[in-house]
This record gives sequence, C-alpha cells and structure tokens, in this order.
Amino acid sequence: MKKGTEELVNEIVEGKSVAEYLASNGGEFLDIPLSVHLKELLQKKRMRVSQVADKSNKGEYIYQVFRGIKNPGRDVVLCIALAMKLDLEETGYLLRVGRMACLDVRNRRDFIVIFGIVRGISVAEVNDILYEFGEDCL
Repeated sequence: MKKGTEELVNEIVEGKSVAEYLASNGGEFLDIPLSVHLKELLQKKRMRVSQVADKSNKGEYIYQVFRGIKNPGRDVVLCIALAMKLDLEETGYLLRVGRMACLDVRNRRDFIVIFGIVRGISVAEVNDILYEFGEDCL
C-alpha cells in the first residue's frame, strides 16, 4: 500500500469511474489470504503455530486456520492476535485482511479486547474481564 486512506477516498470523491479507480489503484487492495498473512506474522514474531494454538485456547482449530482450511470468525482472529501479542495496529490490519469489523473503542466488548491488547494480557485474562462485565467471552 502506497496511498493513504484519505487520498484514496479523495480519488473516489473526485469522480473517477469504477474502472478507472480500479485500474489506477489495483495494488492498494488487501488481496492477501488470511492464512498467508498469519504465516508472515509467525515469522515476524518468531513463533510456531503450536504456541499460538496453546496461547489462543483454540487448540487444533488454529492449525486449520493457519493452513487456510478454515475461515475463522472475528473472535478467533482476536484470540490469535492476543496469543501472538500483536499491537493494536497489527491487530487492526489482521482484521482488515480477514475482512472483519475493526475494533471500536466505543463498543464495550471491543474496548475490553483493546484493553487486553495494549496491556499484553492473555486470552484467558481477557475472557475473565469480559465475563466479569457481562460480555460474551472470546
């Protein structure tokens, strides 16, 4: 990605046709499969899938996600982010690659997840806080 979101939106507002916009911005789209991005994150974080599976509390399902066999839901992706100790920006990008809703600090449940991400706490600890405040666990 070379252009910022604001620049891309301005190009839409300025009235480019869909075809022209797509032709001039083809490299700006997030067309990477989630499993490929997850493998890149593994290398970056110097982790193994087994560590993520253990720390995410999702077990064998995580192996299928990393192989691209299963398409996880948002909660599983958030568990992966917490397990890998991704920061807020990395987590947001991971959600975007997975075509999932970004975290919203004005949403109670999302706020608690954000709290966990920025504090670097575990999935179990985040689930404890979610439960304490009457929110669904991850």
